[in-house]
Amino acid sequence: MKIIIYYLLLLVFIALIGGFLLSGSSSEMGMAQMLGISAGLILYTVAVSLVGEKRAADEREVLHRNLSNRAGLIAGTIIFSIGLIYQLFVTHRLDYWLLTGLIVINLAKIVSLIYLNYKK
Repeated sequence: MKIIIYYLLLLVFIALIGGFLLSGSSSEMGMAQMLGISAGLILYTVAVSLVGEKRAADEREVLHRNLSNRAGLIAGTIIFSIGLIYQLFVTHRLDYWLLTGLIVINLAKIVSLIYLNYKK
């Protein structure tokens, strides 16, 4: 039950930050507000990265963790790819952070697969 509350609090937190940024008040933010939002996003990233990283009790929990990590990888790859395609064909300019993010996701997957394949 605690983990569900943790997930829900993270979703509410990112929804509040997203709502604040999309409300249009982000264009006239001062330095203190920008630092606050940045610190909040860093905390959110750390909290989401640690979701499900406790020691697994059985094989079912290991399977669930692996499936959720795979779903996250696929979702991140799709979002980055859609963003790149949109920028290339609609705005005719390329934001290199999207390209770097896509490369890092796939490079991390490839390196981890190679490492786990040759780990003895």
